Amino acid sequence: MTTPKPIISNADASLTDTGDGIARLELHSKLNIIGDGMLEMFDAALDEVETNWTGMIVATEAKNFSVGLNLILLLERAKSKNWDAISATLRKLQAVCTRLRTASKPVVAATAGMALGGGCELAFGADAVQAFTESYLGLVELRVGLIPGGGGTKEMAFRCLEGQSPTTPIQTLFPHVNRTFDTLRESKVSQNAADAVELGYLRGTDAVSLDQEAHFADAKRLVFSLHKADYCPPDPPQILVLGEEGIARLNLQTHLLREAGTIDDYTQYLANKLAYVLCGGKLSVPQFVTEQYLLDLEHEVFLSLCGQEGTHSRIEATLQRGKK
Repeated sequence: MTTPKPIISNADASLTDTGDGIARLELHSKLNIIGDGMLEMFDAALDEVETNWTGMIVATEAKNFSVGLNLILLLERAKSKNWDAISATLRKLQAVCTRLRTASKPVVAATAGMALGGGCELAFGADAVQAFTESYLGLVELRVGLIPGGGGTKEMAFRCLEGQSPTTPIQTLFPHVNRTFDTLRESKVSQNAADAVELGYLRGTDAVSLDQEAHFADAKRLVFSLHKADYCPPDPPQILVLGEEGIARLNLQTHLLREAGTIDDYTQYLANKLAYVLCGGKLSVPQFVTEQYLLDLEHEVFLSLCGQEGTHSRIEATLQRGKK
């Protein structure tokens, strides 16, 4: 096998020529933690691919696709109240995840190992995922006192009610939202690719590779098939949200969990914030909203949680566990 030719690179990622007009964005750190350097590389890679290539694969030779945002840096910025820096990184992650899907050329994410938090959101951004069967996807932000803020809450809101109508009775729509809410509230991580479909982290149309050796070739074929089908970026989705009644129903469920002693006060507080974003905020009736509307809500809530002591202590506890 020929060594892929480098096109552009930085410390976090490299864009290489795999032959056949397809470029591969290789994430190359141990855990592929997402920082500003990686996000800049995504933008530079997309500029290059849109101009000169048939499509792009996002992949890694490392054990894990990406474990998400740099928590050490996030905590440092939160404690020093550097809200502008947190906001800029979050907006950049949202923009990159949106751009992966709206670029003029097809993008496939080849996930393997852990794709957590922002790593899962990057996979959401791609037009399709080619998951190695041992892919452990999860939006685990509530564990660290946050909500998915790089488009993850928005995407899960979209997926759980995709194809439904705002005129459908709320008692019919609510179970779909409640299931997604529980997945995010409990920070569930898939046990494998099939489980990720069950949890809503992968779509039924996403592809799975059983053989790790063939994983990259499978992802390449998937880019080709999108290209041959006269690829056009999808139209921006309209996202159905339940509004205030959905929030009230989810908050009641969380209240009952707190009463039963299943969760603590801060988890209840976080779950209520999640419910607010997942249901589209204070809207009087179920209705369609734009992606940007939900991204703005995500951003606002994520930033507000960065100012909470409860969040700081959860991030600290997670970092301590990681050192052991």
